[in-house]
Amino acid sequence: MIQESIKNENKLYFFPRENNLEWLRLIFALQVVITHAASHFTSAIEIPDFISNFPGVPAFFFVSGFLIYSSYINSPGNDYFKNRFLRIFPGLLLVTLGGGAVILYDQGFNSLLRNYYTFLIWFFSQISLGQAYNPELFRSVGIGVINGSLWTITTEVIFYLIIPIIVWMEKRFRFVLMVLITFSFLVYTIGPLVLDIAVYRNKSIFDLLSLTPLVWGWMFGLGIIAVKYFTKISKFLKLAPLCFIPLVLMIYQGDGVLFQSSGNRLGFLYFLCYAALILWFAFWLPVVPLSFDISYGAYIWHAPIINLLFILNFPNMSMAILLTLFMATLSWFLVEKPMLKLKHQSLRQI
Repeated sequence: MIQESIKNENKLYFFPRENNLEWLRLIFALQVVITHAASHFTSAIEIPDFISNFPGVPAFFFVSGFLIYSSYINSPGNDYFKNRFLRIFPGLLLVTLGGGAVILYDQGFNSLLRNYYTFLIWFFSQISLGQAYNPELFRSVGIGVINGSLWTITTEVIFYLIIPIIVWMEKRFRFVLMVLITFSFLVYTIGPLVLDIAVYRNKSIFDLLSLTPLVWGWMFGLGIIAVKYFTKISKFLKLAPLCFIPLVLMIYQGDGVLFQSSGNRLGFLYFLCYAALILWFAFWLPVVPLSFDISYGAYIWHAPIINLLFILNFPNMSMAILLTLFMATLSWFLVEKPMLKLKHQSLRQI
């Protein structure tokens, strides 16, 4: 089996290059698309409740911790930042233009001429680190926010930026990763209770922190641990399906910071079981190659599509999913794939 080599201070961390992670990312993205479309549109097909028990966003954070840490260890410096930029921002620019087109279709071109400053601020917010910015002017469009799902892009990009700092700290301070994970989980757990003071447009301090890895960093951190200790973990992956037993019990009886089983705010023990199943699916099951990757496009395009269908007064869930997949395919072949050809291959084969 082809292996990936990740070198850090003479340590080698291995994980199979041939895996099902691309399928997993597509499944995660479709979970988000279906969940959001179902929450806004009616459908002749009833969406099973259990879909909410396998949320895409926490899974994305875990896999990002696994892969992005690996990427930086293999290719620190300019190549790392170049690769991250090429993966995220070309597609983000395209969907921002698409979101802008939806706004103009609803409000007319005169709205741009009268409020060009608002449009400009919104545009640069969307393609930088202000994806959560939602001006009052746009709140009458569709569902009230053009692309609310992009808040996770802010969190992801900040995580990309602090990975070099984490690696630097690991070289100088023992157990720093465990300290960071613990601190993040404390913020995640206690934050809603003690940081609930509204500071901006009825948003609390915790709401603002939820756009950063301070809240979600423990999920990324467990992904980092998974790749650092993958050689040991892989010996037990065949037993990972046993995690379905406690996972099902938590789905029916679980709640709170340890056992919460639905939505993005998963309980710690539930998330551990979920992460184990992710690793099992990715690295233990037979590998089925996927020649394209529309997961990112599906994730970032589904909200503008939902808004467009609202404006057209055509609230059809199936159409929302089909149009999302269509735009994701265009994004992949016209923008993302050509840009990825410029990447430096940071995960070297040995």
